[in-house]
Amino acid sequence: MFVHSALRILAILIAYHASLSVALGFTGGAETSITAHPYVVSLQTANGTHICGGALIKKKIVVTTAQCFVFYDPKQIFVRVGNNNYDSDGELIPIDAYRINENFDFTTMDSDVAVVKLSKSVKNSRLTREIKIAGFFGPIMWTSRSALLTGWGESKQLEDVHVRIIDYKKCRSGSYVYTATDITEKMVCAEAVNKSVCGGESGSPLVLKGKLIGLLSWGYGCGNQGNPAVYTNVHKLRKWIKNAVKKL
Repeated sequence: MFVHSALRILAILIAYHASLSVALGFTGGAETSITAHPYVVSLQTANGTHICGGALIKKKIVVTTAQCFVFYDPKQIFVRVGNNNYDSDGELIPIDAYRINENFDFTTMDSDVAVVKLSKSVKNSRLTREIKIAGFFGPIMWTSRSALLTGWGESKQLEDVHVRIIDYKKCRSGSYVYTATDITEKMVCAEAVNKSVCGGESGSPLVLKGKLIGLLSWGYGCGNQGNPAVYTNVHKLRKWIKNAVKKL
């Protein structure tokens, strides 16, 4: 358990170091546009340094991963909406309030979710629109389905990555690099269909049939080639998200 936890922390630290130094995003994804995914947002510093992805779930509310706040002062984080390029278009909005899941554990990455309240409401348009969190149909119904991960590529442009949902029990069985202690019920595993895809940033939204099911959280290796990436299961955490939004 200690070895797996140490590897997980090392992988996250390397990812954050990469994002700070060269703003590395997806490599090998397919270029897309914000009009196709108007719910996608970028958490970043005032000077345009991209930190994490996120999803607009209400006109003033964004859901992202808790780890995004580990290395940054929340007062220095802004949310850019309506942008194809993560540092040069759209609108940069300050954060009014935020809440991190109190059960978030940086060692295990369990409950890796946070909600953010923007300082102003975002109007529905072709560039900005909320997405709903998946409701009744959970991971059992998702297995082997094709889902879509969206985030920014190393070219700073928005990109899509097609992934396949991996069975929860299989993901934690040792068939891949993960064990039963690594993968909790608050996580979802998914593998890129295109094996050459590499990278990605935490908080990037995972969508199935137009509903938000996950947020990119962690994994081993560049693009986790040969192994699924691990996502926060927002379906399992939707009750916490709903209550946390009320407290903002």
